[in-house]
Amino acid sequence: MKIIIAPASFKGSLSNIEAALIIEKACLDVFPSAETVLFPLADGGEGTIDVVKKIAGGRLMQAEVHGPLFGKIKAKWLKQEGTAYIEMAQAAGLTLLSEKEKNPLETTTFGAGELIRRAVSFGCRDIFIGVGGSATNDGGIGALTALGAIFSRKNGSRIYPGCGKDLADIERIDVSGLMPELAESRFTILSDVKNPLYGKRGAAYLYGPQKGADKKVVELLDKGLRNYSRLIRKTAGIDAAHIPGTGAAGGFAGGFAAFLQAEIVSGIETLLEMGRVADKIQNADLLFTGEGRVDIQTLYGKAPGVVTRISEKHGVPVILFAGRAEKEICKKRIFKNALIAEISPENISVERAMKNAGKYLYGAAVKMLKSRLVKSTCF
Repeated sequence: MKIIIAPASFKGSLSNIEAALIIEKACLDVFPSAETVLFPLADGGEGTIDVVKKIAGGRLMQAEVHGPLFGKIKAKWLKQEGTAYIEMAQAAGLTLLSEKEKNPLETTTFGAGELIRRAVSFGCRDIFIGVGGSATNDGGIGALTALGAIFSRKNGSRIYPGCGKDLADIERIDVSGLMPELAESRFTILSDVKNPLYGKRGAAYLYGPQKGADKKVVELLDKGLRNYSRLIRKTAGIDAAHIPGTGAAGGFAGGFAAFLQAEIVSGIETLLEMGRVADKIQNADLLFTGEGRVDIQTLYGKAPGVVTRISEKHGVPVILFAGRAEKEICKKRIFKNALIAEISPENISVERAMKNAGKYLYGAAVKMLKSRLVKSTCF
């Protein structure tokens, strides 16, 4: 029996790699002779550089940078000769903040810019930036400031380091001071969203609440992004508002697309292609995947949904584990060859479920592997 094990992270409890190892242990405990192929999923968020290192090698580097609230932190990036992989969540991620600290008016991407500056100073000219899991909504002005851009207010004062609350105050953008090396660099944004910069489906409205924004803050951020878009058009001659994906990471993708000509691509599809995952799935008997929450977004572009669709094409059964699963998704059987299963027992608190996620995931995997459904490899 050949089993592909390809989970995403269970945010706040298990990394993608931890989840993969737990499922593998369950597989080998039940079927000791099984062939297991591990491919932890990442789409540009947490764990991306670890997955890239596993697939293609490289050297993990560490740098001291500013975190989302501008305090000093240590962050990793991956170097492969002249190519760098930057994980935005390392310097500006939600997981770096407590619940009380989450506030997209005050958070900055400055540290992500410092990581890019470091990579460029090491001779990297091909820069991949995974933008998932950010705690920010600053349109990338923090990162661009770290790279030498100047954002000014109406009274001429400089905005520094650049946060979400500053977007509405920008009156002038000067990119003449950007690192000269950036002109000969190529930027690729790895993202899992197609949302525009602003509006009801834009960065602030769709993702602001999970970063700590209430209704009033969402409106302020969206107003700021509209002003930012106006100035991008005036400075760079680009209408970033309507480019799909510019709303990723609180508009970070929009700022980089405008001023550094960054290309926005699907993070999960890029990594799956890099790891030749479709080839691995073709002759498999079963595929395990999963994530913290399975909902309608899983269907539209999230990593477990993408790998499940690939499995469908090859007729490979899928078990999709979830910390929590939206009932309608399960009821409608949107994925025809996938069985969606919540890993934790019913009627327990979220805190307990997250604290014991490893134990529950192992138990759920063993239960599934012993079931008749799996033994017949037919759902």
